[in-house]
Amino acid sequence: MGKVKKLANAISLTNIKSVLRYIKTRGFKGLWNTCINKLRFGKVVLDEYATWIANNEPNAEGLQKQKEFVSCQNIKFVVAVSEKNEELEESLKEQTYTNFEVQSLKEKSIKEIVDQTKSDYVLILGKGIKLPPFCLYELVKSIESKDSILIYSDNDKIVEEKRTHPHFKPDFGRETITSWNYIGKLIAVKTTFLKAHEEVFEKLGENMIYDLIFRISEKTRKIEHISKVLYHEIKETKVNEEDEIKIIEKHLKRVNLPYNSVKRGKYKGQYKVDYKIKGKPLVSLVVPNKDLIEDLEKLINSLNKSTYTNYEVVIVENNSQKEETFNYYEKIQKENKKIRVEKFDIDYFNYSAIVNFGVEKAKGEYVVLLNNDIEFLSKNWIEELLMYAQRPDVGICGAKLMFPDRSIQHAGVTIGTRGLAGHRCREIEEKDLRPDDYINIVQNLSAVTAACFMIKKELFIELLGLDEKLAVAFNDIDFCLKVRSAKYAIIYNPFIEAYHYESKSRGLDDTEKKQKRFAKEYEIFVKRWAKVIGKGDPYYNKNYRLDTDLPKINYNKIA
Repeated sequence: MGKVKKLANAISLTNIKSVLRYIKTRGFKGLWNTCINKLRFGKVVLDEYATWIANNEPNAEGLQKQKEFVSCQNIKFVVAVSEKNEELEESLKEQTYTNFEVQSLKEKSIKEIVDQTKSDYVLILGKGIKLPPFCLYELVKSIESKDSILIYSDNDKIVEEKRTHPHFKPDFGRETITSWNYIGKLIAVKTTFLKAHEEVFEKLGENMIYDLIFRISEKTRKIEHISKVLYHEIKETKVNEEDEIKIIEKHLKRVNLPYNSVKRGKYKGQYKVDYKIKGKPLVSLVVPNKDLIEDLEKLINSLNKSTYTNYEVVIVENNSQKEETFNYYEKIQKENKKIRVEKFDIDYFNYSAIVNFGVEKAKGEYVVLLNNDIEFLSKNWIEELLMYAQRPDVGICGAKLMFPDRSIQHAGVTIGTRGLAGHRCREIEEKDLRPDDYINIVQNLSAVTAACFMIKKELFIELLGLDEKLAVAFNDIDFCLKVRSAKYAIIYNPFIEAYHYESKSRGLDDTEKKQKRFAKEYEIFVKRWAKVIGKGDPYYNKNYRLDTDLPKINYNKIA
């Protein structure tokens, strides 16, 4: 009784609804089993994923209601099964939506199944999985509301009868899928689309799901992600990296993206493409600076190690006070003809105005917005930015920035975290990064920091540069959202590593004047992008919390 009393005292009132729902679906024994068997400082820590399941998946009553659902379009599926197993067969029998037939991919090819079926959608299942009873029901609900061509979902694993390792995925990103088959082992594809594009079946290998994702995405943007767990991995399957690399290479050739190589990324099942760079264009590095020549010197020294040599450094001088700063300017310009200092005459700090001035003075075809407190670790950082910025579909490419202790300072920006926007995985230590963290792969994101990003100068000017009404805050995120609105991709590249000493020259927003300025800029940004913020970041799963920069499970009920 003592433990039970401690358990009751430890559960906060704010979580009482979650706990009651959990008891209703899993019973008191289930509640106890999902608690960590330790009492720390008088508190019981609940298994967040188990709580998420209880709050976000239907109980017996909910499943019964699903069985009474009637599809207004009478959607029919043909389920193409790669491997029959008893658990999968049982899970198909338990589906609350029953308008489907099952075909084996060992008995027929996917093309034969598509040619012969009269179904509306083909559900292709990979090996070693089973389905929750509401899988087909959720697919139908999505189809009836959005009429997508290709649909995929989140998933988890079942290990020793316990559900674990939820994979909450981002929406579709072409660069993300090229770096990692994060979509996995379940896709639903519209049958009429497959019949109209029979060429997608040519020379399909065993890993047909990954291959089909590329082939279909080359022909349509109507790809839908359902942020629900619609399949469970029950058996680990080996990743055939050689085969996946061939699939990526074929995709790049079909879409005419010249590349030098496709190789393994940081971890197994992740890949890195080295795209070919056209010519050797001039790249202008625009660096705002006010005093703090120690930081600037670190930047200049790291630039001197760059393997790409056709660049210039445009230092935008803004209100420096120290004589040694100007002496340093004179010295580095004499020593290095790539460097020139342009004086910007305003008596206040406006980062957007400083950068816009610097870009005007830049002579390069490409510009890199660069803080003065950056120190590059990657010698080929310009090539890594340029190979993406050169592509016609890409607007901006950004880098992975770290604090000097190698904890993460910036790994892309998430819209909606910390009230408005936040740096992904900020302050997480390098040793704590996992093989399945998205931080390790090149990927599509909503925004990256202007502390280090590359863009075509022509595009920067076409989009009118940074908004000078946003003097300090949100100007880079605002600009990235403008770039995305113009249908260009924002790419995060973790293979560019640099230290960022972070905003020491400007100081903190600790005065009344600065706080008023921040409030004004906050208001401008929110009014301009209210719909985007309200919709949620497409590259951040809605099942993650927004009060932190880390991908932590929001175990409350998700609307």
